[in-house]
Amino acid sequence: MEKFITEAIDKIYIKKEYDFFRERCKSKLTFLDEFISLIESQNVSFTIQDLDSEPAVRLYIKYPKFEKGELKIIYKTIIDISKIVPIYYVQHEFEVDNIDEMRMSPVLDGFDGQPYTIGQADLYDRTVEFMNNNGYVEVSYSEMNIVIPYIEMPKDVSIFGSQFTVEICLFNDILNICEVPE
Repeated sequence: MEKFITEAIDKIYIKKEYDFFRERCKSKLTFLDEFISLIESQNVSFTIQDLDSEPAVRLYIKYPKFEKGELKIIYKTIIDISKIVPIYYVQHEFEVDNIDEMRMSPVLDGFDGQPYTIGQADLYDRTVEFMNNNGYVEVSYSEMNIVIPYIEMPKDVSIFGSQFTVEICLFNDILNICEVPE
């Protein structure tokens, strides 16, 4: 894990420099409009979750549905960009209608850091190049889920599990820091 990631986690959760966290959450990603233009140039639809007081921006990208006979597949990509430190995470997803007569679920789905289609791969390559040019570092699924053992999860917070991870620390406001008056 990059040193600047652990330094930021220590700064916020050990040294309790909550003003730093609040300021970063209120900040705007200066390159976001340019990044959105890059996504719009692809054959995709997307929505963006960019709340003023949140530690990350999330983009939900949906590709044209693939249909061939009874086979129907929906492909998606999620991109999370932290406002706290210059890191981002990309997750590719698929969803297939489950036509098996013995099915337990109406769909079969999955996700990975690796693209499933050429369209996802193209957008991924453009995203990596763009983010690298803007000083951002990609974190993998396993890096997002690294447990930070020296921070204790509050007893009343169970939706995210019992341990702090990189994702919880730098992409979520698990302690409601931005909701507490400064």
